Parts: sequence; C-alpha cells; structure tokens
Amino acid sequence: MAGKRFGSMYLMQLVLGIALIVFGIMAVNGYNSAGQEVLRGLNKLMGKSGNLFPVAFGIIEIVAGVIITAALFVKFSRGLFRMAHLIICIFWAVGILLQFVLSGTFLKPDLLRWLGGITPQLVILLALWQIGDDF
Repeated sequence: MAGKRFGSMYLMQLVLGIALIVFGIMAVNGYNSAGQEVLRGLNKLMGKSGNLFPVAFGIIEIVAGVIITAALFVKFSRGLFRMAHLIICIFWAVGILLQFVLSGTFLKPDLLRWLGGITPQLVILLALWQIGDDF
C-alpha cells in the first residue's frame, strides 16, 4: 500500500494506526482507554490473572498500529499484510466478545449503556476490516 493515493481510506488507515498505537501505550501504562475496557473484561473472565492481559493487549495494539501505519509508507507483501490483518481482526473480535458478551455483562447495566460501550469497538473492528479489504 506504499505510495497509495491520498484520500479517505488513506486518512482512515493513518488515524486508526495512530489510535491503536496510542491505545496500546495507554494500556501498557495502565491508563483508562478503549483497549483497557476490553482488558478489564478479559481480566474479569479469567479471574484477574495478575494484569497480564492489559499488557499483552496493549502490546498487540501497538504492533497492529505500527503495521497499519507502516503499510502506508513501506511496501508490504499482500500475503504478509493480509495475515497480520486477519490476526488483528480476530484478536479484536475475540476481545469484544470477551468483554461485552462472555464476561457476564451482556446488556448490562442496561441496553443503552451496553450499546454505548460496544459501538466504538465495533467501529474500530469495521475500520480494520475495511483497511484489509482495501489493501
């Protein structure tokens, strides 16, 4: 995707890559971020296993952000990018399921708040998906 023409997909990929890097740094540093919300769901499901998931999820977010951003400026093979993209999307979807469905918080505390929490995560997932389709 290196040398891709500047447009809405270019901007979406750039902003999403930077956002993932920032979310990852915030998660590793223990701040309250969108990634941290997913991690709290993982910790709750796994019985608060020593805060390993926030760090792991943060590192994966940083790596994903770097790959997505770097693909704008460095030539990646289509196969390598697609494989990385698939892993990122699967990990993000599993994180959403763990936090919003399997952690005992499904439709809690009420439908509106639950939708308010899951919607930004779904927007990120769909943006990730679109970037992979456009590569």
